[in-house]
Amino acid sequence: MAVNHASLTDPEIHEPKGITSANAGDVYIADGSGSGEWKQGHFFFGGFIGYNSSSPYALSVGTSDTIINPTFTVADNFGFSGVTTPNARIIYDGNGSIHIAIDFIASVRQTSGGSKDLELVLLKNGTPLAGSRQITTIPNNVWQTISIHFNDLIDENDFFEVAAKVDTVTTVNFANGYLRILGTP
Repeated sequence: MAVNHASLTDPEIHEPKGITSANAGDVYIADGSGSGEWKQGHFFFGGFIGYNSSSPYALSVGTSDTIINPTFTVADNFGFSGVTTPNARIIYDGNGSIHIAIDFIASVRQTSGGSKDLELVLLKNGTPLAGSRQITTIPNNVWQTISIHFNDLIDENDFFEVAAKVDTVTTVNFANGYLRILGTP
């Protein structure tokens, strides 16, 4: 006689199959073929450029993409590495593919006279992600905010960087910046 699990009571209630090999925070991911496996349930990264409007991070930017390479602080991290060599980049350390949402926001200005069109773009493994490029016009000596929001599927050792370019060569000052990645299997 078949008994539905939903109708079991103590002491017949039992843990799911394979639970003894699951790590804390793992979730069971069905494979669509009547089986599945336990995987890390979430991944996240948060890192920032420390706020300083009187002595901001200054980046000489030209008319082609220049990688932003500031000193940054890792605020929160599970499944990624924040590295500074050869550039400021975030590397996915987990196993297998995950879906991510990635956000970057920064306060920027330039003081070379006249307005400049500033573009920021996310790079994955050194290549701009199509659809992630954003633009804002930054007047002379006025702080502006620019942000990027993007979704992607990534694999182990994929890495992310942010690059900037302008319509006329200038120094772009970053008073702050924050990069966040949230991921699930």
